[in-house]
Amino acid sequence: MKKIYILILLFINLIFSECSDLGYDLCIQYPQFCEWNEANSECEDITDGDSNTNYGPYQFSSFNESNGLLASDSYLGSTVFYPTDSQPPYSSIVIVPGAFSSEQTLHQWGQYYASHGFIAMTIGINDYFNDDMSDLAYSLLDAIEVLKQENIREDSPILNKVDIYNFATSGWSIGGGSAQYAATIDSSLKAVIALNPGLAIQDYENCTNPDYEYYCLVPDHLSHSVPVLIISSEGDIENPTDLDAAVHYEYTPESTLKMLFEIEGGSHETGLNPNSGSGELGEKAVEWLKYNLLNDLEYCDNLLNIPISAAQFYTNLDCQDSIIGDINEDNLINVQDIVLIVSLVMNFEYVANADLNNDSQLNVLDIVQVVNIILS
Repeated sequence: MKKIYILILLFINLIFSECSDLGYDLCIQYPQFCEWNEANSECEDITDGDSNTNYGPYQFSSFNESNGLLASDSYLGSTVFYPTDSQPPYSSIVIVPGAFSSEQTLHQWGQYYASHGFIAMTIGINDYFNDDMSDLAYSLLDAIEVLKQENIREDSPILNKVDIYNFATSGWSIGGGSAQYAATIDSSLKAVIALNPGLAIQDYENCTNPDYEYYCLVPDHLSHSVPVLIISSEGDIENPTDLDAAVHYEYTPESTLKMLFEIEGGSHETGLNPNSGSGELGEKAVEWLKYNLLNDLEYCDNLLNIPISAAQFYTNLDCQDSIIGDINEDNLINVQDIVLIVSLVMNFEYVANADLNNDSQLNVLDIVQVVNIILS
């Protein structure tokens, strides 16, 4: 009885503790309220720490496998968050955590995205010891297929509500690296958001160190055309910006739309919370999705605004007005644009400025529109 009483007292004390009272292990268990400051080695309250502070305008709900959500052998557990009072169909983002982190650690992001009008699906990791980052990339892509199936499942809460052409991947820590690697596998993805990412791929041809079981990162591992937002933290010692996020940015081709936002201070866990950086992390992520998933060009200028909380911020995004039909962006509309769009269609590649009828597909209808523009 005495032991139970002591445990109750400890539990009550924990409930009413402030972030500054918590050590590292407890601090990271409450990412909606606290974050670990590596520089000061202390737990700190998140500015405007109410987890509802930056919710969007929409109400949302969720369901998981216990409620009928289709399961998959590619990941361990999942939850789908979706808007309930917005206009479908909804574009979607699928999110995977880092090593030794549960699917539930991403629920804040799921709720946040749903409140801004997106479907968000969080998935867990099957095997922390044997699933590597390429496995997690395929898990993300498999989850997208599950969402497509949910769109036609009769009893699904998101029946006929999924935009089956517009998907993004995201993840935290090694999940963030995996989200970007998924873009090298599936070029139909419209966006990537990598949170405090780390990435190493087993590659017997390009990785030469047997001590690391031939895992490494080379530019070929990040060669893709999918727009990528990379988030890092100044105080991250697990995946420091200069060793991870900045390298990811550098290795991503210059022809690919990319952005790096390093949040001042913080820690490796900063990317778990959309309210980090006084809410600017979540705001930038939603702007990225609206610009790239929804093709809403009005968000271009917003994306170029440097956050107050940024320690570093750089991008190759250019918001100059484009000419409709100028696929190669040389300020001319001519046969070169026809050749380029035909090549894109034949190779099943997607480039947003070639989708002239905005149907999220590249096909003969877009080619016809370019020809008509030239002839008119």
